[in-house]
Amino acid sequence: MTVHKRIEFLKLKLTEELVAILMEEKGLSIEEAFTVLYRSQTYARLSDPNTKLYFQSAGYVYSLLEEELAK
Repeated sequence: MTVHKRIEFLKLKLTEELVAILMEEKGLSIEEAFTVLYRSQTYARLSDPNTKLYFQSAGYVYSLLEEELAK
């Protein structure tokens, strides 16, 4: 597996976990959760391989998303 594919796998796994957390914590539908996540600055950072945010836990990344949503 190439480095790029590993990064994509990690990003997709985190996305899956973050959507599940949003659904549970915020009571969102799956569509709403994806919309919230994909429109966030946190997801933009997650998508930037230079941040290496994809190496962090879902809980940590979710805490960043929560901070962003609280603003």
